[in-house]
Amino acid sequence: MNDVTASMFRMLQWHERIEAERQLPGARPFISDHAGGHPFADDYLGELAEPTREALGEATRHPTADEDAALRRRIALLHRRYDGVDYGPARVIPGGGPTAFISTFCVWLLLAGLTRVRYVPPVDPTFAYLFRRFGIEPVPVCRRHAVAPGVRLDLPDESTVLVLTDPVGYMGRRVPERVMAEIGAWQRATGSLVFVDGTFQYMRWDGGRAERSAALPVERTLRLVCPARYLSLPGYRSAYLLSPEEYREELAELHENLHGDATLADRRFAHRAVDLMLGEGNGALIEHARDNHRRLAASGALAAQAPIETGYFLFARPAVPPEGFLALDQRHFELEDHPGFVRIDLLNTQGIEAMVAATA
Repeated sequence: MNDVTASMFRMLQWHERIEAERQLPGARPFISDHAGGHPFADDYLGELAEPTREALGEATRHPTADEDAALRRRIALLHRRYDGVDYGPARVIPGGGPTAFISTFCVWLLLAGLTRVRYVPPVDPTFAYLFRRFGIEPVPVCRRHAVAPGVRLDLPDESTVLVLTDPVGYMGRRVPERVMAEIGAWQRATGSLVFVDGTFQYMRWDGGRAERSAALPVERTLRLVCPARYLSLPGYRSAYLLSPEEYREELAELHENLHGDATLADRRFAHRAVDLMLGEGNGALIEHARDNHRRLAASGALAAQAPIETGYFLFARPAVPPEGFLALDQRHFELEDHPGFVRIDLLNTQGIEAMVAATA
């Protein structure tokens, strides 16, 4: 196990300890994840809030998400409107949650004989777990996270695979345009493949919709998008992969054989979520997160905070000792220079209230 793999393994152990403490009676308030619902859940779900057998569809047939041509067309339309990029239905793989697609991609790497990948830290813990279990060596291309000021990439002069997280979800920051442009130019020069974990995309606080990863070469880029996280309704498993046409059929077949078909409920949710993304969007949800952010800042509950521009996670140092809360600190995100900082879920009403009360 090299130093990077060992560091990722420690990160997983810290996650497991947090999860174990969460299950204990009387556990400290957990402020790093959403808990308890948000005020727009029923509005976003519509008729799915009280599903009937008629609404769900024929329960005696296998629901095959990848054969849902209407869903694939709607997702392609969505990205033409949001990103101004014509992916087309032939590049769309609908399916379950992000974890399923990440595991499909890792198995695909193994089947292709690729046991070394480059990555821009941080990566989702699922990647860290599977890299370790599958014997895939992760090699960082920078010492700091992509959103760090003046970050420099050490990209190899050869064709390889790069894993990139955008936005960096734990602090609600988008990968800078300069960094994304450098990666795109490197792809074009080397023919390298980039996997973008974009599960927290399309939540910009400035009201914009386009994502910078859409500018990467579509024929050499895989993009993971998650409508369930877009609406903060993780009880449904809904994500999809935008893939180069060259790999679409192989990845779709592998994904279905590894994870099976999507449930009827999840397929209907996928349609509902895409309709919302094409319609009213999640602006009310993001404004709710911003309201909670303003409340925290006004209350004096934050001693320091990193800038935030997207999503509903804030990276900050509470004014009271963070030991008073159960939270994910810098160790969970491959960081060493943010002592006392923790991830705060701005949709976690109970956590927000606990932080405000502790400061009063």
